[in-house]
Amino acid sequence: MKTRLATAKDSEEVAAIIKRHAQDDYMGYATFNDTYIKDKMKKNNFFFVAEDSDKIVGCIRASIVDLDLAEIRTLCVDEGYRKKGLATELLQEALKLLREKKMRKVAARSKADNTEVIRLFEKAGFEKEGYFREHYRKGIDIIQMGKFL
Repeated sequence: MKTRLATAKDSEEVAAIIKRHAQDDYMGYATFNDTYIKDKMKKNNFFFVAEDSDKIVGCIRASIVDLDLAEIRTLCVDEGYRKKGLATELLQEALKLLREKKMRKVAARSKADNTEVIRLFEKAGFEKEGYFREHYRKGIDIIQMGKFL
């Protein structure tokens, strides 16, 4: 397996993996298509992918949102490829690029009950910064985490 920066030719597969992992309560579900991904790639969004035999099995999206502030917007790994370090590798690739882009800080949000991803971010040096009750949807609490680069 290898990780790499995605290109426009990957946009259909990137949209497909994000859509596979988007949960029913996520309002952006319908927007994930190759046109949406290509458009985001042009606007300070960087997608890294993990491949196995030329099939995308993992993805992370890092988004520059201000002069020196970035966010991790998407992180997903297909079920059969989990617990193999792919999410950590994708996150490290994204953080490396954001350091090169001279970002001061990276923020990430997760559902408060997603203990696996919270633990992943904590291991990478992120700290909990905020707790948002019913932030995006009724009954869904969010934790924001941050890391200074």
